[in-house]
Amino acid sequence: MDKYDPARDVTPAFVDRVTDWFERADEVLVILRYLRAAGAKDFAFCRTRSEVEALIESVPIGTDIEVFRDRQLPIRGVVDETFIRTAFDSFPDGEEYLLMTIETELGSRISRFARIDCSQKELHELLSELIGAEVALGRCPDFNVADHDGLVSAAKGGIDGPR
Repeated sequence: MDKYDPARDVTPAFVDRVTDWFERADEVLVILRYLRAAGAKDFAFCRTRSEVEALIESVPIGTDIEVFRDRQLPIRGVVDETFIRTAFDSFPDGEEYLLMTIETELGSRISRFARIDCSQKELHELLSELIGAEVALGRCPDFNVADHDGLVSAAKGGIDGPR
């Protein structure tokens, strides 16, 4: 059952903490998990406080907002045959990865395309469809854990329920 939890609400202190992380890295990875959307997630890179604030403003009440302090998805570039070989060398079959485009949805920080998977076959198919696109790829960060030094989360509106 969904409930209001003031300790989970997005606060100025939450935004301040995320903003402080820009001193350590040039970006943060934000994972948006939607209440009642059967596991639906969106992904975004934010580089400024105003981008973080705009992202928070744009999501519906109940969205779980998870932010990673350290730079994530280190394999970056435009997808070509060399990039695909690097990806294959980096992720053996069965190792979970996150692939997302740098290109965002119109008027948003949310990646136009993102996928979590663990299959080399699927990785090859995805990258083949993204030839020429700029992407970020890396081990899927663990967002199913409690907050810690490198991860902070809040639920917009303090609505804390099943995701």
